[in-house]
Amino acid sequence: GLNIPLRDDDPDYPALVLANYLLGGSLSARIPHRVRETEGLSYSVYTTFGAGAFYPVAAFRVHAIFAPGNKTRVERAVREELARAVRDGFRAAEVKNGAKALIEARRLARRSDRALAERLTDHLYRQRSFAWDARLEQRIAALGPKEVNAALRRHLDPARLSLMSAGDFK
Repeated sequence: GLNIPLRDDDPDYPALVLANYLLGGSLSARIPHRVRETEGLSYSVYTTFGAGAFYPVAAFRVHAIFAPGNKTRVERAVREELARAVRDGFRAAEVKNGAKALIEARRLARRSDRALAERLTDHLYRQRSFAWDARLEQRIAALGPKEVNAALRRHLDPARLSLMSAGDFK
């Protein structure tokens, strides 16, 4: 993982939410595609990104479940994919399709009573309404590769990624 000094009202927040989705938000995202689908190194792999509303505390995380013998190869593949994303960026079609899929996933999540109740509670705590979500999704939909790639390069340094493993690695 990597801690990032950023709040959810930062201008780069929507771009980082989308970059996270492109990196590990679905099976076809870059990291799961490489680590799980292409190389078969992991049972599950995904990324998460979240930022606070009150303090500049954001976190990007990569989560993977793998056989102990694959540890080094999983770590290498994750670092390589993150470095490639920072170096080469995301293509226009990838950003456009990712934004559409992410927004649809957010809309589908709001159809669940549990997710809706959690969102309402969170908005009450942060003194927000669903208009905040609508504005965020509008900003995500308006993003192009230039904005997403610039935000990723400003905030994600693969060399600073901290790795932790738990399990029986004997």
